[in-house]
Amino acid sequence: MRVSLFVFAVSVVALVVGADVAEEAWRAKQLAPEAARTLAARRIAGLSKIIGGHSVEVATYPFQLSLRSNGYHICGASVIARSWALTAAHCLFPSRDPKTITFRAGSSHRQNGGRLHVATEIVLHPEYNPALFDNDVALVRVQQPFVGPDVEAILLVPENYEPVIGMRTLVLGWGRTLVHTDLPDQLQAVEVPIVAKSACVKLWSVDLLTSNMICAGQIGRDSCNGDSGGPLVAGGYQIGVVSWGSTDCGGPMPAVYTHLGQPSVRRFVTQIAGV
Repeated sequence: MRVSLFVFAVSVVALVVGADVAEEAWRAKQLAPEAARTLAARRIAGLSKIIGGHSVEVATYPFQLSLRSNGYHICGASVIARSWALTAAHCLFPSRDPKTITFRAGSSHRQNGGRLHVATEIVLHPEYNPALFDNDVALVRVQQPFVGPDVEAILLVPENYEPVIGMRTLVLGWGRTLVHTDLPDQLQAVEVPIVAKSACVKLWSVDLLTSNMICAGQIGRDSCNGDSGGPLVAGGYQIGVVSWGSTDCGGPMPAVYTHLGQPSVRRFVTQIAGV
């Protein structure tokens, strides 16, 4: 049995994996620039959920950022230091001119409010694998520091941290609230439990999951397209970065997140951003 894996970025990348894997397509949870422009031209319906979640205020989660390409939201991100944002590598791969990248900080609204920060430097993890999404993490330096109302860095888990199976975590973003709907204007959040790697492997296949990934989610609760790069948090710490998942957001397949506690990932962040 073969499974086609789809990634929506500047171009579409196809990868075929053999094994006893369910016939389930997946894709990066980035909103392609073309889709962002289409959505921006349409009237947003003001939906109330991420996938099974609810609207929240950025004042409660002041680290949340909207990553924008040429003015359009494509991914989430988080403030981790005065001049550094953390996001997924696939949001910026293969290369984007920093001048085209901005972040909206300090606003619960995707399209207005808060303050825009212009990127000056983009650093992808040197071992990022675009085929497997391994080490799917990137850092972006901004011109003006992340300061002001409702803007504050989040602490990252230490190296070798491992989440407890079943623990409740929170994922945030402005991604789609249903598989085929527009993006919400208001920031959304949903609680999702950590799924055991052994259970996740049975659903996704050992060929797709590496030690630099963690799984979280349950039926009806999930991140979706447009949430990529956003934070997965627990106990006041960021433990993961939205990476990839099923095209059937909120379905039986858990979402996959970059594991910030893994040495390969954590040391990269410390080396570049100093946190």
